[in-house]
Amino acid sequence: MGLNIRLLHGDQCVINGAVIKCKSQRTTISVENHAHVIRGPDILKGEDVNTPLRRVYFAAQLMLIDPSSADQHRRHFDHYTHEVLEVLENPEMLGQLHQAISCVDAKDYYKALVALKPVLEYEKQLLAG
Repeated sequence: MGLNIRLLHGDQCVINGAVIKCKSQRTTISVENHAHVIRGPDILKGEDVNTPLRRVYFAAQLMLIDPSSADQHRRHFDHYTHEVLEVLENPEMLGQLHQAISCVDAKDYYKALVALKPVLEYEKQLLAG
């Protein structure tokens, strides 16, 4: 059983590094074998990488969508993660960050992104005041 991805007009996703964009009213794509997939709402654009945890997320995202340069992106991930670990104090968020690191170690970049989502939300709340 494959993964069905429903896209509406203008929606996009990335499958194994290729950007797929819906040009019609709507379409459903069925991915029948193992593939690295990230959906549009989960894609962080380069111009939005303006906080420490967004840099961590973006490096993990690049490992997922640009596997040929994963080693370079991993170095950035490690650097940014180290910076965050020095200042992050919330035990729950530290746990999420360590889970993301473990996922990256296992080359399961999508699960790393999932683990980082609550940490990004936490950072957003902190920065909002």
